[in-house]
Amino acid sequence: MMENNTYDLVIYDVNEAVIKKIADAYLPLKVTGVDDKANYEIVRKARLDVVKHRTAIEKERKKYKEKALKYGRDVDAEAKRLTALLEPVEDHLTEQENIVLHEIERKKREAEEKEAARIQARIDNLFSIGCTFNGQNYLLPFAPAGYTVPSPLAKTCNDEQFEVICGEFQKLVDAENKRIADEKAAKIAEEERLANIKEEQEAESKRLAAIAEKQAEKERKIKEAEEKIEKEKQRLIDEENKRVAAAAREQQRIEDEKKRVEELEKAKKEAAEKAIKEAEEKAKRDAEEQAEKERIAKIAAEKKAARLPDKEKLLAWIATFNETNNPSPALKTQEAKAIYQQAMAELELTLQEAEKRTGDL
Repeated sequence: MMENNTYDLVIYDVNEAVIKKIADAYLPLKVTGVDDKANYEIVRKARLDVVKHRTAIEKERKKYKEKALKYGRDVDAEAKRLTALLEPVEDHLTEQENIVLHEIERKKREAEEKEAARIQARIDNLFSIGCTFNGQNYLLPFAPAGYTVPSPLAKTCNDEQFEVICGEFQKLVDAENKRIADEKAAKIAEEERLANIKEEQEAESKRLAAIAEKQAEKERKIKEAEEKIEKEKQRLIDEENKRVAAAAREQQRIEDEKKRVEELEKAKKEAAEKAIKEAEEKAKRDAEEQAEKERIAKIAAEKKAARLPDKEKLLAWIATFNETNNPSPALKTQEAKAIYQQAMAELELTLQEAEKRTGDL
């Protein structure tokens, strides 16, 4: 350090030779990464050493100015020149030091972004279940009182706790979906029941109409038979009147003929009555046989109709196997392929037998 009063030359203890040694020693220093703790510490100490020399220059500058203010500009200029020589070294060391500092800042920012993404994923998960947010809590519109999750809890709870929360919400959603599905199924079942009742009523109306029509036809035939019998009776009466008129001309013959006619009349009457009775009995038997045939046909139709839903359900179920396009498994061994082929053959035979038996229902 200069302590004389000559001002022809300003000389600093930290001169170019010292600075060159510093630059030669420190400029090659490098930090390889955030985990390079050893070189980071060397760089940090080197930078502090450079700062110490720069501070020493500043102190000497001030000391020179105190001795001779008139040399102030020269002192400042030299200090500035020397400082300029040190700046590349300090900038280099600062740049090396920032490698660690910037990486720490980047990791901090990355962690914050990761945490924000984690919280957003939880929020998206709650919304996907069907939850809404009222500004403070996440809740389901149809959930009972108390089924809410405060926003801070949704963000800070651990993953297991969050899964439990989502599981409880999902149970409520599943229960609500089941309730809606049950109501819809009940409505459909009621509509089907009413439709079946209507169909049965229409069928009954048709059956009664058919019975009435057959009864009318039966009465018409009976009436025709009665009219035919009446005509036959009238014809017999006319013939008898003619016979009686002819018999009046001959008394004896009339008496004999009268007796014969009476016997004949009796026989014809009995025959007519028998014919009427047989016709009535036959008509009655025909009507009863027809009614029995219709009753048996109705019972058979009702049984067939009762089995029809099961038949259709079985055929639809069998069709699901025939329509399924499941790819065969990628098997490598011959043993596995043989098992698969045998299983498919047995399944096909079983389905064919089930379809045949269902068709006989």
